[in-house]
Amino acid sequence: MSGPKKIKPAKKKTSDQRAGGSQKKPTREKILEAAIKMFSDYPYYAASIRMIGKEAEIDHPLVSYYFPTKALLFEEVIKHVTEEYYQANITWFEGLEEQTPERGLSLYIDRFFDFAVKHPKALRIVALNLVQAEGHDVIPGYERVRNFFAKTKQTFKKAIPLQGTADDIEMFTHSFNTLAINYLGASTYYAGILGLAPGSRQYLEWVKKTMIFVFLPPLKQIIIGE
Repeated sequence: MSGPKKIKPAKKKTSDQRAGGSQKKPTREKILEAAIKMFSDYPYYAASIRMIGKEAEIDHPLVSYYFPTKALLFEEVIKHVTEEYYQANITWFEGLEEQTPERGLSLYIDRFFDFAVKHPKALRIVALNLVQAEGHDVIPGYERVRNFFAKTKQTFKKAIPLQGTADDIEMFTHSFNTLAINYLGASTYYAGILGLAPGSRQYLEWVKKTMIFVFLPPLKQIIIGE
């Protein structure tokens, strides 16, 4: 007759497994999501590591373990949201080269707005901090925003046959992105002026109509030389 079986000690669970098992999000991902939320609600200088830890439901020293400074965390947020937008932006140009300028601009804006409604925090983060971005060293990661603008301009030039000068294309893409960021990223302010609800169909229709009014004439000029 064999002796009593030895009971193997249970394996110690990691912090990512204790509440939710294998389906729980990794800590770093939780921190990044919480940071995106906080930086979309508060400017860079107003949000704190403690606030981000509370939003992520983890002790704030653990935030500092993954991101030693708030500057590094904010730069990671900017990197994440601009890359997400850039990859989406590439798809917004699909098939537009076969459209008239009127139809192409309308389709592009629809695709842009559809993505922005589903991912509202990115543009709000940029809009909240633009006033403080007097130089790329003032707000961490803002060189990435500049690079994002440059990359979207290159995507535009590759996707659509253009006849305009480099200066005209630069002015068009920069102005379009800047106005879109303000209207969508600061929608509470602009919609309030109009007496509309931010994110409502009426407000988005007004923004689209305004964007077409402003940008269709210069778009025709740089595409077909009108």
